[in-house]
Amino acid sequence: MNNSIIQAQCVQMSELNHLFIDLEYTKEKNTNFNVYRSRSFNQKNKKYLQLDEIKDALQKVDKSKLKYIYLTGKNSMSHPEFNHILRLCLTYCSVTIFSDGSCINDKKSRFLKRVEEEGNNEIIFKIFINHYDEKKNDEISGRGSFRKALHAITSLNKYGFNPILVIKAPQSQLEEFKEGFVELGKKFKFETDDINFSFLIQNTQSENDKSLLPPEKWNLDCMTSRIFTKSGVYNCLSLLNDYRGRSGANLSDFSKKCYLETEKCHQCKLCGQQMYSNNWT
Repeated sequence: MNNSIIQAQCVQMSELNHLFIDLEYTKEKNTNFNVYRSRSFNQKNKKYLQLDEIKDALQKVDKSKLKYIYLTGKNSMSHPEFNHILRLCLTYCSVTIFSDGSCINDKKSRFLKRVEEEGNNEIIFKIFINHYDEKKNDEISGRGSFRKALHAITSLNKYGFNPILVIKAPQSQLEEFKEGFVELGKKFKFETDDINFSFLIQNTQSENDKSLLPPEKWNLDCMTSRIFTKSGVYNCLSLLNDYRGRSGANLSDFSKKCYLETEKCHQCKLCGQQMYSNNWT
């Protein structure tokens, strides 16, 4: 009898170019990247990354190879030491901030522009928004989330930032979503070039489709990225708190190999491209 075992495809990280720092730690299972960090936290809650922990982690990274640092979490900007963390990261490279927009207003945007002008590196914003229709968006993300996101986008635009919209969209409706957000951009006067959209594509075509890119042409997040969290180092934002995505305890000793064995890995394989990293040069 044949006892052969089917093994998931293995991906080797070439070098660490993209470092994600998860500021909002929670032990709850990650079922939705946009909402898994819904728990608010304050000074009494010590289960978020401390500034000293981030300083120590950054000292273990090859600064010459680092292209971007990403500060992640739905409410990452409400971290009590956020401003210090941001300034620290900007001494290494440009920083991308993930947000649902809830902590971004005119005053905060003006302050962040001054912070950016203190040095030579750039602050980039990625704002979560799930639909171009307010009612449909709020059904997914919660009441008022659409208006919060739009207020953040227009506030950032006012001070010269050009935010990127992070959108979950089915493959079959991708063009419809693009057209919808272009019209929304015209209405609220923000840019809608291709660079302003980051689609987290869902329900992609069959893996058996001959048009899929071969593995040697993949450009996946896990090939150049790692996520530093309170609970260790992970291969991908989609796999936070999933043991299959954990690659080590710290940035001085983590695995450069990962196995594409989850359903979320399957989605990345079908797309063949980075989902969360900045994929421009």
